[in-house]
Amino acid sequence: MFGLAGLIAFLTPARAVDRVISRIRTAGHRDRSRQLRRMVLGDDPDALAHLMRGSEPVIVTDLYERLTLATPPDPTGLRELGARVDTGFSVTRYEEHSPYFLYVGDYGAVKRHTDRLDLAAFLDDMFGGGDHERGTCTYKLFSARDLDGAIGGIIGEMAEQLEAMTGRRADVNASGIWVGSTGVTTPLHHDAWTGLLFQTTGSKRVTMYGPVDRDNVYLTSPFEPTGRWSALPPRSREADPAEFPRLSRATRFEGVLEAGDTLFIPPFWSHEVEALEPNISIPFRFATRTRDFFNPGFLRPAVEIFHGKYVAPAA
Repeated sequence: MFGLAGLIAFLTPARAVDRVISRIRTAGHRDRSRQLRRMVLGDDPDALAHLMRGSEPVIVTDLYERLTLATPPDPTGLRELGARVDTGFSVTRYEEHSPYFLYVGDYGAVKRHTDRLDLAAFLDDMFGGGDHERGTCTYKLFSARDLDGAIGGIIGEMAEQLEAMTGRRADVNASGIWVGSTGVTTPLHHDAWTGLLFQTTGSKRVTMYGPVDRDNVYLTSPFEPTGRWSALPPRSREADPAEFPRLSRATRFEGVLEAGDTLFIPPFWSHEVEALEPNISIPFRFATRTRDFFNPGFLRPAVEIFHGKYVAPAA
């Protein structure tokens, strides 16, 4: 408890200094946009490890095809898995315009209703053959424990191969398989760990901002009792310049993830992801590095961990 409290005490002034530095460094910037770089790893066995030592996001076009998986995490592979695992789960449908985030209600998503489906029925709903309800969108994030641990089997295979390629320890329990319909959006946020976002089916639009622009993308205070990461609209391109003038200072990185692509997400890079069609992706997480605990961006996770361990249980 005292170690975590001390870390929060250290990060609080560090965050304030970081905000000042951000405003100074980006004061002269105006509406800068860049395309996310795309690259091929090729035959170099150390290419992925070298890439992940970098500090800018990159779309890798040939990483997913390098993986050898007994059950491919695509509609065909997941249907085969569903035939072996007779497990139902809850699926909530939202109004079509609504975004999704971990704390969905805070972004104004409007719920229609919740159903209990098995994997085959859910995939039919997503990819055809089912009775998809008009005017709705839906999603499911399967954790490693879901479907009687079958998802964990897929993630475990990936972890073994990716750890060998990178020399980094995977966080299997925090990785999963995401299935969602057109328009479902993960609003702008950042993570405190290195991530790889594998796009196995369909496509997604990605918008990213570097750590230097933390203050310009209106990240909310980590001490506020809300799950919302940014004050910007769920789709940041809809932000009113008069209401959010600092956003024009931020350098925006944009790209589209196609099936087979993998996005390298360095720690503390803010990112927003929108499904352009029914799709399947795998948010794969590596363990947080020691030095990342002392990054000003780690203050929010630190506060959430502290609250979850020491405040909420006593309430």
